[in-house]
This record gives sequence, C-alpha cells and structure tokens, in this order.
Amino acid sequence: MTGSRDAGGLVPADPFDAFRAVARRLLAASITPEEADFAGDQQALFPTPTADRGTAQHAAVPRAVHQALAAAACHADPARYPVLYRVLWRAAHGEHDVLDAVTDDDVARLRRYVSDVRRECHRMHAFVRFQETATEPPRYVAYFEPTHDVLRRAAPFFVSRFAALRWTIATPQLTAHHDDGALLFAPPPPVPPSAHDDAVETLWRTYYASIFNPARLNDKLMRREMPVRYWARMPEAPLIPALVANARERTARMIDRVVQPDAGLRVPLRALPMHEAGGFGKEDMPLKARLDACRRCDLWRNATQGVAGRGPARAKIMLVGEQPGDEEDLAGEPFVGPAGRLLAKALDEARIDPARVYVTNAVKHFKWEPRGKRRIHKTPAQREVEACHAWLDEEIARVRPRVLVALGATALVAVLERKMSIRDARSAALGHPSGARVFATYHPSAALRAPTHELREQTYRMLVEDLRAAREAAGRGPTSEGDAR
Repeated sequence: MTGSRDAGGLVPADPFDAFRAVARRLLAASITPEEADFAGDQQALFPTPTADRGTAQHAAVPRAVHQALAAAACHADPARYPVLYRVLWRAAHGEHDVLDAVTDDDVARLRRYVSDVRRECHRMHAFVRFQETATEPPRYVAYFEPTHDVLRRAAPFFVSRFAALRWTIATPQLTAHHDDGALLFAPPPPVPPSAHDDAVETLWRTYYASIFNPARLNDKLMRREMPVRYWARMPEAPLIPALVANARERTARMIDRVVQPDAGLRVPLRALPMHEAGGFGKEDMPLKARLDACRRCDLWRNATQGVAGRGPARAKIMLVGEQPGDEEDLAGEPFVGPAGRLLAKALDEARIDPARVYVTNAVKHFKWEPRGKRRIHKTPAQREVEACHAWLDEEIARVRPRVLVALGATALVAVLERKMSIRDARSAALGHPSGARVFATYHPSAALRAPTHELREQTYRMLVEDLRAAREAAGRGPTSEGDAR
C-alpha cells in the first residue's frame, strides 16, 4: 500500500482523530475527567467551551495505551469518550501501567471496547463478499454493515490480500476505494447497493458446500459468530439451512466409518490409541487436527474447536491450565484472554521468557454455560479431565519439560492424577512419572475474580513467587519422581 487518504468534503472524521483533538485541548487546559463534558457520536465530537482554555498539545502515553484508545474510539457506545479520557488522564499523569489494572471498571470497559472492535474487524475480514462489476478493468465491490466504525482499521487487510485488484467496500459510515495501490476513503453510499449473482458466487457456493464439516456444527455459536444480519450479503447463506438440517445424518455416517472399541472389553479410555478412543484420524496427524476430531467426551459439541498447547518443542517449563476460555475457544490458542494477559505479566515479573515456555490446558475444549449473550466458564467434570489425560500425557512426552506448573486445582488433579489442594501442594515436593518437578500455584483467573483488592494482590503475588521457584528449579535440571517425593 502506497498510502491512504480521505477524499475530503463530507468524509466522516476518524473517531479517534476526533477524540484525540479534543483530548489534547482538555489536557493542555488541565481539565480533569470530572470537569470534561463530551458530546457527540461517531460522526462528530464537540467539547464544552471550557476546553478552549488551552491549546492542543501532545500527551506522552505508552504505546499500548495509545493503541487501545485508538481501537476503543471506533466502538459504537455513545458513552465511550468519557471512559477513554479517564484512562488517558491517568496514563498522561504517570500511571503508565494503567492497562494492567484489569479489575478497574474503566480499564475493564476499555478492554471490552477493544475486544468488540477487534472482533468486528475479524467479522469484516471473514464475511465481506465481493462481486465483480462489468467495467473494464473490472472492479470488485462489497457492502458490509459493521456494528462499529471499523472500516479504516479493517481495510489494510484487504489491501495486502487483494493488492493487484481494484475494489470498493461500502459501509453505512464510510466507503473505501482501492486503486493502483492507493487506499482512498469517501462518504458512504446514499443507497446500499443491491446484491446480484454471478459465476464467481456460484463457484464459491459449490466450494463452501464441499468444505462444510457437519461434525463441527454448533448452530447457536454459528449464529452468534456469523449473525443473521450478515447473511443477506453472503452468497453461501441460502445453503446454510439445508446443510444444518442434514448435519446430524452426515455426522452419523462419518462416525460409522470409524473403528470403535468393543464396549465389552472395558479397556480404560486413556489406554486406547487416539483413533480408537473416539477421535477421528491417526496418531501421525497433527495434534490440532486430532483435537478437533476428538469425541472422547461431549465437550466438543458446544466448543468452537480444540485448543492445543503452544510453545517450543523442548521447553524446560510447561504451564498447565484448566481449560480454554471464551477468547481461547475462538482463537484456537491457549491463554490469550484476560487470564493469559495477567499470566504474561506474572511471567515477566518472575523473569521467565514466555517464548521459552510451553503452555497448555488439562482439558482441550471450552466448557461453558449461557448467561444472556455471554458464554460463562464452567468447571470441567472429573470424567472430562480423565478423557483428556491422554492428550496431556502426549504433550508431556513430546516436550519433556524439567518442570510442570499446575495452574489451579483442575490442572493439579490432571497432573498428579489425585486430588490435592493448591494450599497443601504449594509447600510439598512433588514429582511426575516423566521425571519433571511439579509446582502448584493459583490460576491467574483466581487473581482476577478475588472479591477484594487485597485478595487479588495477594493471589497474584503468590503466583509470581511460585513461577520464580519453578524457574529456579528448571535451571537446576530434571528430578526423578522418587527424589521429588
């Protein structure tokens, strides 16, 4: 991309540029968040007259704060600007680690704004469908209705992916044109373009039907992640009802083709090869593919995907959590949500390089229960932990860590294969049959959910202390199970 620019005139202002211009004047005039009065929306932002007491100036804030504010400004919540200014004020007045205060109300709302905007960008990347025009050279056009004003943030993805094409993406807020490497923003169209069919869309529908996997269908989750309001612009949408209706029958046929163990043998589930234990595929398949096909318990039914571990093939330290959370389930990566961010902070304080640690979970699919529109974590049952033993054993055997750190009670049960409280385990010398030392500590989410600030801080400090002990033990080399005990 050689550059981007606005066409001028009636092009709506970038919401972050609007907020930044006002916030600089407020900071220059030393107007506190309590004094500031924001009015406006995505299209306009007007400060109160008191904001003119000083001239605009640049506020030196950490890069992470600047990036979070830029993303959050694109949110559709009309009450977002006061939240953004309160966080900015704190960062500009010395609280440079303000984003680490994950239990603070303003920081929590800011993080939610950023998460919502990122998800909307992801949806735009996934659900925009171009149609070819009859012009010469051809232009590819698309219309999309995002919940938030994300076109400016999402457009670079299309520039890099379709660099050689001329294309246009229109939204109710803005229009993006790409020509000869240049990205131009223009006013939104007065009337949304009407959808039409073409040969490319017919080919796409054929391809979509061929790759649809009925065994991974989760109708409720699909409608949440691919809201019905997008379907009118998606050529594959007319196929979805029939694909969903036939999914159960097609899945049954797939299962019938898999060799099942003789139920009369009563062989322990973890003793069976993966392809005989209810998972599709062979042991030489990638771990992620086998996790996606795993049917060893019922957690796969409501999960988006299996979540494998992440890290070096020969890491000295392996961190074992409980199960993926909501963000991990969507991303397919362990510890990428709020608990993962707090864990990264704790690793930094413990002087452990995250790139040299293998992180995984005792249970590989997200167990949750609905609460309104949210998916709330639910603790896995013992039979579900046992069903995942073989996966964890495989990871331990492959990575061969010197130290295993169990994050939380569920992970500790999975590693030790017996119940033991975190409190007792923290002061005990524990070992694993592989020869690795076992350290037990609290899950980062425990520090996030503690009812008081004192308990949150105390739990976090214990987590850092235990990680430091694990780092020191990893530097001393492996210990046999007998020695450890």
